[in-house]
Amino acid sequence: MQRIYTVLLLFVVSVINAQSVNDYRTVASGNWTDVGIWEVYNGTSWVTATTYPGQVAGTNDVFIQGYNVTLNSSIPNTFNSLTVGSGTLFISSNSSLDTSSITLVTGGFMEWTSNNTNLALPSDASIVLQGGRLVEDSPCNATKTLSIGGVVYASCNGGGGVDNEFGDINDGGGTLSATPSSNGPICVGQTLNLFANPSGAGSTTATFSWSGVGPGGYSFSSAVQNPTESGITSTGTYTYTVTVTDTNGYSDTNSVDVTVSGNPTTPTSNGDQTICSGSSGTLTVTVGPGETVDWYDAATGGTLLLSDNTSYTTSTAGSYYAETRNTTSGCVSTNRVIVSLVTKSCSVITNRRVTYRVNN
Repeated sequence: MQRIYTVLLLFVVSVINAQSVNDYRTVASGNWTDVGIWEVYNGTSWVTATTYPGQVAGTNDVFIQGYNVTLNSSIPNTFNSLTVGSGTLFISSNSSLDTSSITLVTGGFMEWTSNNTNLALPSDASIVLQGGRLVEDSPCNATKTLSIGGVVYASCNGGGGVDNEFGDINDGGGTLSATPSSNGPICVGQTLNLFANPSGAGSTTATFSWSGVGPGGYSFSSAVQNPTESGITSTGTYTYTVTVTDTNGYSDTNSVDVTVSGNPTTPTSNGDQTICSGSSGTLTVTVGPGETVDWYDAATGGTLLLSDNTSYTTSTAGSYYAETRNTTSGCVSTNRVIVSLVTKSCSVITNRRVTYRVNN
């Protein structure tokens, strides 16, 4: 168990210590709008803040670590994310945060301390729990609410006509969200697999709506959670967007980009080879810059005989198949070129000094 705790602690520390210009972190407990509780990263070091996070445009990531912060107002400007670890964000009156990502890591909490209190988040926001949680026992009632995009997503005890309670968010690992992914990048002719990756409260009964756009007026749509697409014929970047919607009508939308690369041309054979039985012959092909060759024993499928070589040496007569592979994209030629090795019997003439092999 000691190892598990150590790993969790290291994870929290690594998250909190990540830093970019205009990141903020706490150095004391207090009110969010109290400039004195914050430091800001200037690109070289942490320095005393002159504004609080979100007071002016340009705030990046915000970290509450080891301290408690009270929020009781609407923060005017957008910031990238909020991470709470080993501390608590207290919501003491109606408030709003304009951020798309709140993460509660181990030891991090959010607690509504007053009745008739709502925390408002924008429509693209999600709360992710990575060991942290929303406090449910302070005490809990329906007037302590969380709204996302103007819709009341949850109340502390699930009352007030909403589908979710804070316990559902804790059990689900956060609010409803989709984090789409794919098996991309892919090559022209390959099947694209899309994954919605829903999580959070309400995800098990959610519905899905996919759309996609790409080069040449390409469009795509699907209502399947994890759809596939096999009709892509043009290279370029394609954008696929999924909206996941729970039974209460709350939805979360996110996108994933997929790069589709072209297939290289078939290798050019440098000719079949004829050798004497018992000898070895080398078959060669030519491909373009940034390309290599894989050799097979069949025109399709088959067994890989040699990889990453424009030459193949063998003593076994037969037909061999060379396939081009782009070393950057991994895409392969649609067809393989056939190169044959022919063996024939040869006569041997020997004198005292030299042995001659003569083709029959």
